Amino acid sequence: MDAKRPISERKLQANRANAKRSTGPKTKAGKAASRRNALKHGIASCSVDLPIVTPGFDLRSKLSGPLGSEVLGTDSALQEIKRIWGKLARVVAFEKDCAQRPAGLEHNARLICRYERTLTKRLHARIHECAGLETKNLEL
Repeated sequence: MDAKRPISERKLQANRANAKRSTGPKTKAGKAASRRNALKHGIASCSVDLPIVTPGFDLRSKLSGPLGSEVLGTDSALQEIKRIWGKLARVVAFEKDCAQRPAGLEHNARLICRYERTLTKRLHARIHECAGLETKNLEL
């Protein structure tokens, strides 16, 4: 086991002086560039500035009838479904990217399956919740 050797007083002062000078990015452009330094794929990220990889799918045109008007009436439900749909599209894009790299799918298969399963459950729950809204309104 390596024992830590004490550093000299001169080195300690130099380290402290350097630390005072390097406090991270100052400009908006520098902050924006460093914000996503550790981001690998962004599937689970809640960041709103990630590119949304959604196919040309217009949810409004697919929903019709009482359920459609009810879901479209609740913007939060529609926004949540769109957000989950976008994250599922990121999973597919990440999977395609992994498939093009040697052993990419081997290393990331569990992660991809976990994200896909979690997001699909959330999507189904949200859709069932919206369908429940429709039946409640029809009963009244």
